[in-house]
Amino acid sequence: MRDKTATFLQKAGPFLVIALVVIGFILIMRLFRVEPQTQPRQDIGFLVETAQVKPEPLTLKIQSQGLLKPKHDISLVAEVSGLVTEVSDSFVVGGQFKQGDVLLQIEPADYQVAVSRSEANLASARANLDLEKAKAEQAQKDWESFGKKTKPSDLLLNIPQLKGAQAAVDAAKADLQKALRDLSKTTIKAPFDGTVLTKQVDIGQFVTVSGQLARLAGIETAEIRLPLTTRHLNQLQLSDNHHLPLPVTLHAVDGAEVGEAQLVRLEPQKDAQTMVTYGIAEVKNPFALGLRFNTFVSADIIGPSYPQVYPVPAEWLLPQQRLPLYRDGHLHIQPVSVIYQTDEFDYIIEGINEKDDIVITPIQFPEQGMTLRHASMTNNTADDQDNQTTANPS
Repeated sequence: MRDKTATFLQKAGPFLVIALVVIGFILIMRLFRVEPQTQPRQDIGFLVETAQVKPEPLTLKIQSQGLLKPKHDISLVAEVSGLVTEVSDSFVVGGQFKQGDVLLQIEPADYQVAVSRSEANLASARANLDLEKAKAEQAQKDWESFGKKTKPSDLLLNIPQLKGAQAAVDAAKADLQKALRDLSKTTIKAPFDGTVLTKQVDIGQFVTVSGQLARLAGIETAEIRLPLTTRHLNQLQLSDNHHLPLPVTLHAVDGAEVGEAQLVRLEPQKDAQTMVTYGIAEVKNPFALGLRFNTFVSADIIGPSYPQVYPVPAEWLLPQQRLPLYRDGHLHIQPVSVIYQTDEFDYIIEGINEKDDIVITPIQFPEQGMTLRHASMTNNTADDQDNQTTANPS
């Protein structure tokens, strides 16, 4: 047993000595170790770039679109019946006419007969009235010749007959006026300067009262219904009609300018489905501009002008009309007032000035007062280090 123990110690002895030496070395190192000095972590800030913008004048321009429609669009109907005997050369689809031009002529013979008959009846009624007047005057003279002091009765003085004769004259006059009016209606004239959109009758055709003859449209003025959102109305300052009319520039589908118009009024109610308000733009002499009815046009509505606004790229702004600014090494989130927006720019009228440094580097989670590091400061530090390296080469 003792021999085995001695043998084990002889084999393990060297290892035990090495282990003891290592442990002793570690203990000595710990005794003489110097703890490193800890320095507080320094927030160097989020690296950003900034830019400044200069103010410029702005005239608001709101874009909309719509179809060109005639301002006056009516159905022409017959007020009397008869045979169409004459048709104007302009009474064709697309034909143009002036106000007062004769478009159709209905056979007037029967209505001329009615006028003659009415004139005869009036003459007869007037003759009867004269007779009754003479009778009344004679009755008054006879009563006075008898020396009567009492007042005679109306019947004795022929007053009822006289009133009846006067009523017959008035009725004959009314009949004559109606006959003359019916005769005038056989000549159908244009109510305004316009064109024929559709026609339903032609020469030789018999028309009845209230029968539709044609559909006419005025060509002096056309209208365009332009949809406007609430935001558009606010930008144009059109809470009411006080700022109307506004100038409008019209463009064709290909973008070419085709003419001018004026926004003259707003419809009194919003569209029930889209909740937009329609503004009505009037176009003078659309045919002279090469515009036909039902032409689709885009419109630039010219709104108020501002002498000084700041055009800021849309991607620089934070939600809810806020702008990130660099101030004294920190982020300042500034509320601003945007009066106009395009696909590229937001135009700010209040909240900034031309000396403000706008943070143009996207910040994922911007917080008021967060530390920032300006890119120009980083570049300056790097330049200083390069200069020192050049002056003191290793």
